[in-house]
Amino acid sequence: MKERFLRTFFGIFILTAGVLVFSGPKASISYATENKTVLTEAESATEETTATHADEAATAIATTDTALSEQPATEQLTEEQKAAKEKEEARLALQNDPNHVHHFRWIAKMNESESAEGTNNYMCDECGKVWFFSPLAPYYAFSGDVAHRIETAPEGATVKVKTSLFISFKSDVMQALANRPDVSLYVSFLDQEYKGNRVSFTIPAGEDTMSLVDDNGYVGFLFLGGKYGLTMEVPMEIPEVTENTEATEVTQTTEVTQATEVAEKNAE
Repeated sequence: MKERFLRTFFGIFILTAGVLVFSGPKASISYATENKTVLTEAESATEETTATHADEAATAIATTDTALSEQPATEQLTEEQKAAKEKEEARLALQNDPNHVHHFRWIAKMNESESAEGTNNYMCDECGKVWFFSPLAPYYAFSGDVAHRIETAPEGATVKVKTSLFISFKSDVMQALANRPDVSLYVSFLDQEYKGNRVSFTIPAGEDTMSLVDDNGYVGFLFLGGKYGLTMEVPMEIPEVTENTEATEVTQTTEVTQATEVAEKNAE
């Protein structure tokens, strides 16, 4: 009985060990195969994504190149525009130069609209950096801005001013011309203030401009035009009188006359 029990026990033990031995590697191989399959699928997906991104990047570059090639050529700048562009680039470069020493002073600037307030800026004239500013009445901003343009004009230049609002300068403009005897000043304006013919004159370089200023510190455009020659640029448009306009005026005159006669009879 005892021997049978031992044989049965050892038989079950050997059978269980055999099952464990043979089933272990199979499970491991299956797990490795599944992992390999998953990795392979992930690598394929990554390769496809990379290829897609590469294609998209290549397409974007090609599109950009095409767009650039189809852009119209930049219009040729005039000599004055080129000089202004180069001056602006040099100013910005100087403003960003850490070794640049600012020299601040008050400089007037106009608004884009002549009727709007300008600014009086405490700024570096060399690089354009503004420390602070305050509002400035339109006329004073206009006159101060013209004076500054004369001060900073290239050698032998003609400063051009066109206004539809103002008809005189403060003495600072004449002083700026006196300090720059190489610069001339062209002025275009309306000869009836806000309206009228567009006329112009040019103050030649080297004139004794301070002698033109009146006792109040101003000089009028019509006075300057009388001295340096006033040129008609655009005559003021006068509306044409039509038949309808004449008929309307006659009707209105008749109505007024009739009303007057009625009033006189009533008074009698």
